[in-house]
Amino acid sequence: MESIDGITQNGMIKMTGVIQSSISRALSARGIQHIPKATKFNVRYTVADTRKVVSSFVSSKMKVKKKIQCFYNFKGGVGKTTVCFQVASHLSIMGFNVLVIDADPQGHLSTSLGFDNTDRFYTLHDAISGVKSIGEIIKNVYEGLDCIPSNLSLTKAEVTLNELPKREERVKLLIQEVADKYDFIIFDTNPTISYLNRNIITCSDIINIVVETQAYALNGVKLLMNDMQSFVSHMMMEMPEILMFPNKYEDRSATSAEAMTVLSKYYSEYLMPNFAIRKSEEFNVSSKLSKPLAFFCRNNSIAFEDIIEVIYYILEKSCEKIGR
Repeated sequence: MESIDGITQNGMIKMTGVIQSSISRALSARGIQHIPKATKFNVRYTVADTRKVVSSFVSSKMKVKKKIQCFYNFKGGVGKTTVCFQVASHLSIMGFNVLVIDADPQGHLSTSLGFDNTDRFYTLHDAISGVKSIGEIIKNVYEGLDCIPSNLSLTKAEVTLNELPKREERVKLLIQEVADKYDFIIFDTNPTISYLNRNIITCSDIINIVVETQAYALNGVKLLMNDMQSFVSHMMMEMPEILMFPNKYEDRSATSAEAMTVLSKYYSEYLMPNFAIRKSEEFNVSSKLSKPLAFFCRNNSIAFEDIIEVIYYILEKSCEKIGR
């Protein structure tokens, strides 16, 4: 991937929030050269080199306190996997070490990361069942980003979990084996109420709920919140921190505006103030290309702009600042 694709200085500027001269100095100080194949008007840098530069402005100044997170909604089609893919991949480009786990048998996240989900690779089920250790099923995507991919064999996890003691805590026990290797461990959940999702809720520090800004999607949010409250009470555990991200917002849509009004009325404590992820075809292109937005998006990309805002909000809730 790195020999062909890369990130522009403008992308680094967007990810760090600093001016171009700061990025140029950071590149020069490290003796970093752009990718040879890059053209004069499309100068790009490898993921590894970008991480060196961007981390000096971002990850090196933060201590992660809430590393285990999931993207959750048991309604399909809300864009949960899309947002998870962008957040996990860009966190890694920004200098964090990230493990992203595809916990959906449909494997859409795995496909976005470049895996063929028809291949017979090992999934989270193989670690749950004891066939493999969790370390043996982890695959590298590029520097800073590892993945546990998924395919239809993950559907067997429900039966396996049902037969195990402490069935809601098996994934939590597995994750402890590799947690020290990563700054963030991020799950993409399946759109169901399942034992596997119960496991993920149990081990998560933060639950990121992606909500489509459509009227019919709001009923699902109420059901989801009630279900999580009931489960947490049953488990006698504290509710993980909840962040809610309205998605597919359309400026000229009355439906989107009405949905935002309702969300703000009932769920303002979970929302990023005055923000929604705007609908953009670039998200679909990104998934089809199996490339994060930073690899190809336009300089004025609203999709990239919104994802960076999401990431900084997650970092605000997950980390404490260190140093100057």
